[in-house]
Amino acid sequence: MSEERRTFREVLSRILPEVSKPVRKLTLGERLIWTALILVVYEAMSSTALYGISTSPTQASPLLLNIIFASNIGTLTTLGIGPIVTGGLILQLLVGAEILRLDLKKSEDRALFTSLSKLFTMVIAIFQAAAYIFAGYFGTLTSSVQFLVFAQLFLATLVIMLMDELVQKGWGLGSGISLFIAAGVAGQIFADLFSPVILQDGYFHGIILAVVQGLSTPDGLSQLFIRHVAQRGDILGLISTTAIILMLLYLEGVRVNIPISHSRYSGFRGTYPIKLLYVSNVPVILASTIFTNIYYLSSIVWSRYNSDNSNPLLNLIGTFKLEEGATQPIPTGGLAYYSLGPVNFTEAAADPIRAASFVGLMVVFCVLLGRFWITVGGLAPERVADQLIASGMQVPGFRRSPLVISSILRRYINTVAIIGSVFVGLLASVANYVNAFGTGTGLLLMIGILYQYYQILVRERVAEMYPAIARLVGEE
Repeated sequence: MSEERRTFREVLSRILPEVSKPVRKLTLGERLIWTALILVVYEAMSSTALYGISTSPTQASPLLLNIIFASNIGTLTTLGIGPIVTGGLILQLLVGAEILRLDLKKSEDRALFTSLSKLFTMVIAIFQAAAYIFAGYFGTLTSSVQFLVFAQLFLATLVIMLMDELVQKGWGLGSGISLFIAAGVAGQIFADLFSPVILQDGYFHGIILAVVQGLSTPDGLSQLFIRHVAQRGDILGLISTTAIILMLLYLEGVRVNIPISHSRYSGFRGTYPIKLLYVSNVPVILASTIFTNIYYLSSIVWSRYNSDNSNPLLNLIGTFKLEEGATQPIPTGGLAYYSLGPVNFTEAAADPIRAASFVGLMVVFCVLLGRFWITVGGLAPERVADQLIASGMQVPGFRRSPLVISSILRRYINTVAIIGSVFVGLLASVANYVNAFGTGTGLLLMIGILYQYYQILVRERVAEMYPAIARLVGEE
């Protein structure tokens, strides 16, 4: 690392907030307690309204980005993990494209990457907080109240950033970002199942309670199969959610196993698994981020320059309407309208062209972004081949050469990347049309995160029971 870069890292480390690692390795029980406490704090922030505004913290938001970024408009988690995720993605893309030259195998470069991630997070938090305020999401505010709301959003982002770092530094399990996303999606699913709130149709919001209620009425369950209300849990959603969860659990285990062996120890053999969901949920996250940022930017332009939808050129970007009592404009046309897509069966049936367009856009973007992520995310066949050779592995029956091994891996990686991207794109878009609880993207994220936590818990449990194995794999 050059002297200038080292100096820059030291300056950043001094001025940016940081969480220290625990002085000893915590037990699994202790880490579970810390993880639960952090989740409780985040949920408390998500239920705490911003001081100085009249927006209800329980107001539902139509944005898919609220699922991905675990945000709740009008509360301390209005920005959610958005600045952290966006900053991390931008920095990862800069490193992957070698615009920013960092070798993440070196501890000093990793430390610089972490510091830059924090810096990017703070900058993006400033931009997003200002955009929310100036776009009028919290209504008309005086200058002093605007500054107060801005300060709350920025400081809340710092707290969330530190909680995420607290989990990753060894106090908790997994990642704070993943934890907040999974908890948010699980909360929505729980509400669609058991919420006792009575909706406009006279039935409980939660489908389980609504079914019990429906069995005692003359109409039976006929009104509950598809419910045409804004917030709903219905039988169609219950069936589709169950089917999607079972499908995802099955697909998490579908993989191609490539046999490998150690070049020096012939008795050491194993397999390198290439999962069908090789690119995981990243294409959906990237595509959804692009689409919803189109909404944000176009709504800001609309609120400032085209609030009456009279400018033909700006109407191509997006036309909106603002319903009485709402804080967020609803897209009615233009690019913003088609980039969000219908959110339930009723909307999809009312505008099938929009529904089909959104599916096509999501699948195309997922495939393109999936291939792009393989290149910049260190998942390319060439990168994997270099990693296998560096660890002393080879494919039996083939010459131990990066070109040879990468050509073998390419046959499978390129194929599963396309198939996996198409699948997640279809699921993320079509699941909303069958009223799936938590949205299709939310289910994808939640199942992937919970599967990762299952693997972490198994690994941690084995490490506690067999310390020698932990030392062998470098856990201690």
